[in-house]
Amino acid sequence: MVAPRPFRVGFSADFRGEDGSLAFPDIGLSLLDAAECLEYDFLPVYRPEYTPEQLMGYDVVISLRPRVTVESLRGVSRLCAIGRCGVGYDNVDLNACTEQGIAVYITPQGVVRPVAESIVLLVLALSHRLLQKDRLVRQGRWVESTLPLGREPRDRVVGTIGLGNIAREAIRLLRVLDVRRFLAFDPYASPQRAAELGVDMVPLDELLSASDFVLVNCPLTPETRGLLGREQFAYMKPGAVLINTARGPIVNEAALIEALQAGRIAGAALDVFESEPLGADSPLAKMDNVILTSHSIAWTEELFRDMGRIDCEGALAVYRGEAPRHIVNPQVLDNPLFLEKLSHRRAALAGAKEAQ
Repeated sequence: MVAPRPFRVGFSADFRGEDGSLAFPDIGLSLLDAAECLEYDFLPVYRPEYTPEQLMGYDVVISLRPRVTVESLRGVSRLCAIGRCGVGYDNVDLNACTEQGIAVYITPQGVVRPVAESIVLLVLALSHRLLQKDRLVRQGRWVESTLPLGREPRDRVVGTIGLGNIAREAIRLLRVLDVRRFLAFDPYASPQRAAELGVDMVPLDELLSASDFVLVNCPLTPETRGLLGREQFAYMKPGAVLINTARGPIVNEAALIEALQAGRIAGAALDVFESEPLGADSPLAKMDNVILTSHSIAWTEELFRDMGRIDCEGALAVYRGEAPRHIVNPQVLDNPLFLEKLSHRRAALAGAKEAQ
């Protein structure tokens, strides 16, 4: 009897450091270790965009940064699912995946708490002018460092663009700071759910004009690309700050720089940018009222543990011939190619059990 083909899971190369060791302490590999006739490995070479040769030997690929394009999938027939590490999937061509019977799933529960905590961190850092004071002290300008006064979140207004899970958790955490009012702009959010959270749903211009802290918590879509530009920054209070931990292209960076330089807004904290990595010559890098992080402010041991486990659980679902949870291209569930792949997996698993 011919032994069944091992089920193969591939991890993108950026899960490992330059020395080949895991870049993160725990990404759920113990879950895969417990499965029979399952092999996993790490792609040996990092490429910003996958090539077909990298993907075609796997049943599931768990991916961090690389893009998945039409060209990436050319001739790739075995691949059944791609697990995105995170909640964003703007670097994956969903239509191309759906056409080829490839499910794309994400890890929503893994990111909610760490990103929400990061938002609170940035709110407080901006409120108390943390970096500005730190720089002045390091420069020996002690007395000067005592002069900038902060503005606490207490009794102020926080507005969130997007009212998904991350925004809701951030609001829950921020409540202990005695924020006076929470606003949200989200055409897709339930007004009933907003009311339960104690959040007032308002148009975008009203949110911008009333908020002391504007939080960007929406996904990058054709609708939200460039959502905040010159017109929108003109609505904001001179003392207001912007915090973006979502996606860079939601904010028109040139318009933001212009608003900061002109003093139309008081500051910003940015974990994401229109083009990454941010160039050292960016005007943003020279501003004392701007906090910059490298699309990693929420990266914690717990984040990668939880995201990794969710991704590995999704791979094990495919291993059993089941659709993974948190699929972002649900049309694939009706694609005969995808259904056939799952059917083959169920048959292979049944055959393996009979042979035992």
